[in-house]
Amino acid sequence: MFYHEALDYIRRIEADGSDYGLERERELLDILGSPDTAYPVIHVAGTNGKGSVCAMLTAVLAAAGYRVGTYNSPSVLRYNERFRLNGAPLADDKVARYMTEMRDAVEKERAARDAAACESDGEGRPTRGFRPTAFEQETALALAAFRSEKCDVAVLETGLGGRWDATNAVREKALAVITKIGLDHCALLGDTLREIAGEKAAIIRGAAVTCPQEKEAADVIYPLAERVSGVPHLLERTPLGQRFEYHGEEYATGLVGDHQLINAALVIDAAEMLRERGFDIPQAALKEGLKSAVWHARFEVLTERNIAHSPYDIVVPHGKTLVLDGAHNPQGARALAETLAEVFPSRRIAAVTGVLADKDYDGVLREVLPLVRMVYTVTPDSPRALSAEALCEAAGRVSGVSVEVCGGVRDGVDRALASDAEVVVVFGSLTLFHEIVGKSAAGGAHRERE
Repeated sequence: MFYHEALDYIRRIEADGSDYGLERERELLDILGSPDTAYPVIHVAGTNGKGSVCAMLTAVLAAAGYRVGTYNSPSVLRYNERFRLNGAPLADDKVARYMTEMRDAVEKERAARDAAACESDGEGRPTRGFRPTAFEQETALALAAFRSEKCDVAVLETGLGGRWDATNAVREKALAVITKIGLDHCALLGDTLREIAGEKAAIIRGAAVTCPQEKEAADVIYPLAERVSGVPHLLERTPLGQRFEYHGEEYATGLVGDHQLINAALVIDAAEMLRERGFDIPQAALKEGLKSAVWHARFEVLTERNIAHSPYDIVVPHGKTLVLDGAHNPQGARALAETLAEVFPSRRIAAVTGVLADKDYDGVLREVLPLVRMVYTVTPDSPRALSAEALCEAAGRVSGVSVEVCGGVRDGVDRALASDAEVVVVFGSLTLFHEIVGKSAAGGAHRERE
């Protein structure tokens, strides 16, 4: 397949929906020769912070000289971001090649099973199909690609939950990392922190590290974790980064906010546990990786000075600041609001937002809207999207702030930047951001789960 054909293929599979479980994924991996056994696996689960932690872990391990394969979901700017080699998205031709191998393996296995079923059924019809979901095929593609690309280690982010997530089908893990637990995907994972923590903690098999958790989650996770990271001491924070002290050492990161300090501390303790298991991670590599890690749309601050070096096709006027943040649940929105209030105190803030209808968008709006003077609502590019009109009504109901409905993300950003706001924050669904990416970086935008 060519690249566009590979994307069309996986979109057709995606349209069939999701079906959680580990059996099909394990069967698929075995069909592919068990690529997950070719390297150690670091498995990351949690409600918020998974992507940031994966980005930092990847940067640290790469700085230490390892070839790192990283599997993330959802992708934010383009499809290839799901599959990374030392932090860089897999090239289009390689995505097409590995997707072709995946499709051929699935279709060959399906044909063999259908033929065997026809013979045994006696009525000439297949009775047992083999239909891995899109996420299962993508997970297997990632693991097979990492083997082919001769990766030394793989960092895997769960797609949803943990217990029945396809990534949990891997045979062995060097380390499990549990980020902050909050209420999200309650219909699938449970209505309490205890229930959700139980689903996330089900990835733990052997060594595990977690960050400070609320008591309900801590009661479940702490007995299973070998280590609980602490809270760093902030030394300096600017819109573009922060310095902090942890375990008597000074570090820096370009990821901003108290929540990113918690994530960084978790990565530092994870690195120490990996050292105990034979990984060679010099302290200089740890510091370099934390400082260099980049994760788009997580309090990403853009001005006229740095926008040209970003993947976004937006003009930020002189004196204005654009902040991109994929906060799509109340916990993430609270972290966004706290960081906005600290980094941009007493500034006039406008918001551009779009959400998915199955999220607690009222809870998200309640966290952020008290800080803003004007809201521009948009409809995300997703079949699960809440309409801009419905979101406009919700925003007015939650805060009474002035609200305008916009034709799309670009329209909303342009309007907000043209207003008297000094800071414009775009938040909500992670599907928002690919709409403002330049053509050179926008290939293969893809609807994703959050």
